[in-house]
Amino acid sequence: MTTTAPEASDFGFDPFGRDPELYARLRPRLDLLLDRWLKVQVEGHEHIPRSGRALLVASHGGALPWDAVVLLAALGRASERHVRPLVEDPVMTAPFLGTLLTRLGCVRASQDNAARLLDRDEVVLVFPEGMQGLGKLWRQRHKLMRFGRGGFVRLALRTKAPILPVAVVGAEDTSPLLFKIGGLMKEKSLPYIPVTPVIPLPARWRIKVGAPLDAAAEMPEVTDIAVSTLATKVKDTIQRDVDALVADRGSAF
Repeated sequence: MTTTAPEASDFGFDPFGRDPELYARLRPRLDLLLDRWLKVQVEGHEHIPRSGRALLVASHGGALPWDAVVLLAALGRASERHVRPLVEDPVMTAPFLGTLLTRLGCVRASQDNAARLLDRDEVVLVFPEGMQGLGKLWRQRHKLMRFGRGGFVRLALRTKAPILPVAVVGAEDTSPLLFKIGGLMKEKSLPYIPVTPVIPLPARWRIKVGAPLDAAAEMPEVTDIAVSTLATKVKDTIQRDVDALVADRGSAF
C-alpha cells in the first residue's frame, strides 16, 4: 500500500466507519466473487494516482448496490488504494446492509462527506445518477440517466481533485430490476421496493477507468453553464465507454 492508513478509532474503525480487519477477513471471498462468479476485468486502473486525492465518477446500475462493492474491491485491488464509494441514503440506512457497507468502506453520500474524504487525500467514488441509476429497469440497462446538477464538478473544483470517468458494465445484468412495487416505503425514504434476484447473477463485468480531467483547466470561468457542460462531457465519455465495453464483451453471461 502506498498511502498512509487513516487513523483508527478505539474500535479499529476509521472516522467514517471502515473496519480494515473485517475487510481483510472478507478479502478472499470478495476475490472469489470478482474472479470466479463475476469474471471482473479492469482496464485503465493506472490512471488512479498512487497517492493523493482523486474523484472517480462512475455509471450506476442494478437494483441492488453491487457496483459499489465490486468497484471498491476491484479498483482497490488493482490500484492498491482504499476506494471510498459514496452510496445513497436509502441503501446506507437499510438495516444490516448499511452497516456492512460502512464497515467495508462505503460512506453515506453527501457533499460534506466527499469533501472530508478528499481533504484526507482519499480516492472517492461517486455515482451522479443516484437513485435514478438503481431504478433503471432491465430495458434501460447500459443507458446513463441524468447527472444531476454537476455537483461532482463543483466538488472537484472545491477540493482540487482530478476527475476520473469510470464506465461499468455488468451491474444491471447481475442484479436486473424486473419491476418496482411503489408507494409502500416512502416514509423510509425508499420510493419503491425492487423486484430482483436476491443472489447476484454471474454476469461478466467490465470496468474502464478513463484519463483524469482537471476541472479548473477545463473551465476558465466557473459558471452554472460551464459546470453543466463539463458534467455532460464526463457523462458522454462514460456512455461511450459503456457502449464500447458492451460491444466488446458480447454475451452478458
